[in-house]
Amino acid sequence: MKKHLLSVTSLFILSFSVAFSQENKLTLNDSLIGFDEKSLIDAAPFRGITAEEMPIYLSVHQREFIKQKYNIRLVEPKIDYSGVAKNAAAACVNEDFEEGSLTNPTPPTSITITSSNSINGWTINGGSNSSYGATGNCTNTSIITGAPNAAMLISPGSSGYFDPIIGGSYPIWSVFGNTTTAYPGAAAANGFNCYGDWFIRLNNQTAGSSVNQLRKNFVVTPSNVIFNFAYIVVAQNGHCCCDNGAVTILFKDCLGNMLATASQYSITTPAGAACTPTGTCASPSTITSVPASIAGYYYNKWANSSIDLSLWMGQCITVQVTAVDCPYSGHAGYAYFDAQCAPVIVNGINTLENKTNFKIYPNPTSGNFNIDIAKDIFNGEIELRNILGQTVHKQIVKQGNNPIKTENLAKGIYNYSVLQNKEVVSVGKLVIE
Repeated sequence: MKKHLLSVTSLFILSFSVAFSQENKLTLNDSLIGFDEKSLIDAAPFRGITAEEMPIYLSVHQREFIKQKYNIRLVEPKIDYSGVAKNAAAACVNEDFEEGSLTNPTPPTSITITSSNSINGWTINGGSNSSYGATGNCTNTSIITGAPNAAMLISPGSSGYFDPIIGGSYPIWSVFGNTTTAYPGAAAANGFNCYGDWFIRLNNQTAGSSVNQLRKNFVVTPSNVIFNFAYIVVAQNGHCCCDNGAVTILFKDCLGNMLATASQYSITTPAGAACTPTGTCASPSTITSVPASIAGYYYNKWANSSIDLSLWMGQCITVQVTAVDCPYSGHAGYAYFDAQCAPVIVNGINTLENKTNFKIYPNPTSGNFNIDIAKDIFNGEIELRNILGQTVHKQIVKQGNNPIKTENLAKGIYNYSVLQNKEVVSVGKLVIE
């Protein structure tokens, strides 16, 4: 469970004696000359800082001041990647968490996660985000290495799981799995069927500067080129932008490099009413959140997404999900997450192994090309992405012949995705020469 702070005085002393001397290798004798504490205190009400949060708020900014003044850069933990490409599983092992049934076979039930390797196919760690600095809460990409401190596998059963903050108006079911019967209540609540029995929760509703992080490595093959994932974010409002609780979902190669901007998701609550600017943080992924049953909290219904990894075929990929509280210990942030690897999101149209319903020609092309679609497609689109993962062309498509105009694109290899209702139903490569 998250650690509770005993008093403002002990917290203030702990913040300096531990955070400075251990993490930043500094002592209380380090100079804070030039640190404008008065301005920070004056600004605190406009950033939603409570009296209980004030000592950590000042400590975080003092630590940031020291880092800048002495040009200190925190070094991420050294991780040996020398064998990761050959050791990472080609298959997405237990990506949907359904192996939870091996230890607790009868839902509804839950499993508290106490060690980093307790979930087959995943690594989970925990820690504190008060060391991130004053602005890094929903933008930090660091690997966490401590033991998980507030994470749980949940099997909700047929009635769904009732989150204590969201309330009874939105029961939660597992989106992905291999059960043959969907839960009717889930389809009514989300607009889509749920076929799983297990999902994971990272962090919880108890605030305390807590971080929990989930990671998976796997080699991209034709059988797992589409990574489907769904997430619910529950976060307490009160601060400005990235000082609120937040959740990030990142896709990297196994050396730690981001795949592309489109593979970075950062979700947080709207800024507090007194903040400038108001609204949500700038983010590659924006979702609609609504007030929860508990005042001051926001949440979103299951956001069902997917990422096409075909540009990284044969490479080792890392999926990294991080849930964080506010860095000042007064506001909570947590997430529910579920996933499933597939050759494609099946919508009754196509899979990667069967392209008879889609015909793209000429390929290679000197400019424009055509896509013939044999069956009905609803809200159809085709997207082209370059080798950096950037979308360079998007066009509506429908059943029949669709001319695609790409004469302005540079020569090279492009990845195409055909989508129905915003879900990928076919992928491939296009060569422009």
